[in-house]
Amino acid sequence: MFLECKMSNAKEYVKTLTISDLFNDENKCNYIIPIYQRNYAWGDDEISSLLQDIKNACEKNKEQDKNYYIGSLVVYRRDNGDFEVIDGQQRLTTLTLIMHYLGKLNFRNVFFEHRDESEQALSNLNSEKLPSNFSQALEIINKGIHEWGGNKTNFAKFLLEKVEIIRTEVPEGTDLNHYFEIMNTRGEQLEKHEILKARLMKKLPKGIKQSLFAKIWGACSDMSRYVVMGIIEPELRKNIFGEDWTNIPKTFTEIVDNYKGEEKDTTPDVDSQKNGNSESDEPSIISLIGSYNYKIVQSIQDNEFTNGSFNSVIDFPNFLMHVLRIYLEQNPKDKVVRDISLDEKYLLSYFDEEWDKDDVIKFIDVLLSCRYLFDKYVIKSSTLRAEDEHWSLWKIIKGKSSNYYYKNTFGGDKSESNDTDTNEQTKNAIMLLSMFHVSNPSRIYKNWLYAVLRWLFKNKDNITFYSYVDFLKELCDKFYFGNNCQGEDITDIILGKEINFSSNEEWNGGVLVPNFVFNRLDYQLWELPNEKVKKLLKNDEWLTDNTKDAIWKKFRFTFRSSVEHHYPQHPSVGDELESGLNDFGNLYLLSQSKNSSLGNSSPEEKKKHYRNNEYDSLKQAIMMNYNEWTEREIKEHGEKMIEILNQPLSKTNS
Repeated sequence: MFLECKMSNAKEYVKTLTISDLFNDENKCNYIIPIYQRNYAWGDDEISSLLQDIKNACEKNKEQDKNYYIGSLVVYRRDNGDFEVIDGQQRLTTLTLIMHYLGKLNFRNVFFEHRDESEQALSNLNSEKLPSNFSQALEIINKGIHEWGGNKTNFAKFLLEKVEIIRTEVPEGTDLNHYFEIMNTRGEQLEKHEILKARLMKKLPKGIKQSLFAKIWGACSDMSRYVVMGIIEPELRKNIFGEDWTNIPKTFTEIVDNYKGEEKDTTPDVDSQKNGNSESDEPSIISLIGSYNYKIVQSIQDNEFTNGSFNSVIDFPNFLMHVLRIYLEQNPKDKVVRDISLDEKYLLSYFDEEWDKDDVIKFIDVLLSCRYLFDKYVIKSSTLRAEDEHWSLWKIIKGKSSNYYYKNTFGGDKSESNDTDTNEQTKNAIMLLSMFHVSNPSRIYKNWLYAVLRWLFKNKDNITFYSYVDFLKELCDKFYFGNNCQGEDITDIILGKEINFSSNEEWNGGVLVPNFVFNRLDYQLWELPNEKVKKLLKNDEWLTDNTKDAIWKKFRFTFRSSVEHHYPQHPSVGDELESGLNDFGNLYLLSQSKNSSLGNSSPEEKKKHYRNNEYDSLKQAIMMNYNEWTEREIKEHGEKMIEILNQPLSKTNS
């Protein structure tokens, strides 16, 4: 039986609580988030990961009746009996929001101290004027649960009864200042991918193989720059990528055979050591990491495009999950592709402890090739250019001198000069890739990237602009017509599940319409020639050639996560619509900040914000050309947009 929090004689400093216990008003537990804690800051990655964990545990619970541990909460009991939250406030606040969404928050026991905006938000989560961090979190929760089929009842039952959190109460008399000092100065724990690196290295013989493995792994792990720049030895770089750095990487065995930097192995392979060293003589994880932890430094002359200027669409642990899927498809084991989620928490468990030397060598081959292909054919966010060129798709090339330069991926290699003004071919690939990326900002849902890397790896010897763009368009069709955006098994879709490329979906779900649907449509509109765009307009004089250039050429995909009603749900002026409010014709994507600022403004007022032709969406731009916006215009526009959406992009699917 759970003990009441107010019991002063309770000395049980560690308690396991169900979520029902945590938010039960009978327990009279108040949790105070003090001012020294940062404000609520969880976004898509963190919330989606938490929901995915609960979902996975819920599905496993159907077969095994087990409780699921969701993390910990560290608190300090104040004199009045309230708990001051020391660690775990982000998770606690998110659980509060989930409980609210499920309609189970009958009693609020989480309070922000001396932070009025956050406190007011928690006191009225139904408000239309919530701070963006809370409103966005609720939207992510809404969409996350809806994508699983929207069965809130089963989800709520499992969450309340089977999900547990460990609450640790620091003992009375604890010096909190000293406690925080320890928390903030404690040494960093090893990352999972560092542990994995050491595990795999132990399978290799000491010497050159371990050394080269560490160098390649280290270069691959730095996702902020091209892998070729992570190989700091010029001769080794040439050995792996060729004279001008544009060759598909050699195999690990070839790299070892051609390497001239160090002496060859002096110890026998691990597999051949029958009576070798004892376990105590084997290198530890720490020693392996430390011995070959090469600091990545610039080894050649910098130019204006410094190699640390890119932001990757993914981090290294998640990248490893994608690579493992590709590896397992090439080298089948007990675990199959469908078993591998993209949640990096499971990274270590997915790698087989029984891997031998050959398995490790095969994996590093796949890793290096995938990373090279990723650098060349997957977009990056670049701060090197003006704001109108946010996404880049460049290849890096060694010049005749000691310098290097960047060029469009789909451009020539002959001239030794920067050619990063995006050409039309590269632009098309960028638009498709960025469409996928902004539709799935959370790392654990980036299955499109697995599909892309898988295709690149299979076709690495013969990738052209036409074959790549055709593949991306077909992938977009598969995602759309395969109803992945509605929760279908994406792995089956990627691996070749037969799909009917037709749809009668009208997408009249208001804020529940997946972001991918809006972004697919914007890409389709971006591709249309002028004469076809004019047919979509109420006022065809609005779209002159100059206007088309001003709007269409400026447009790029950004992280827009909020579904906006053009005719507002609760208009500040005028009457509410009798019908069509949540129809697709009345909707477009906005950033969270713009959604909040536009609020309940009328369509006429919203137009005034876009006089410079910098629209957030091409669908939005077309909607803005209407002189009136009533049920009739909403229906007319919606029908035109749905007709375009339901047209396959790929010629093979037409």
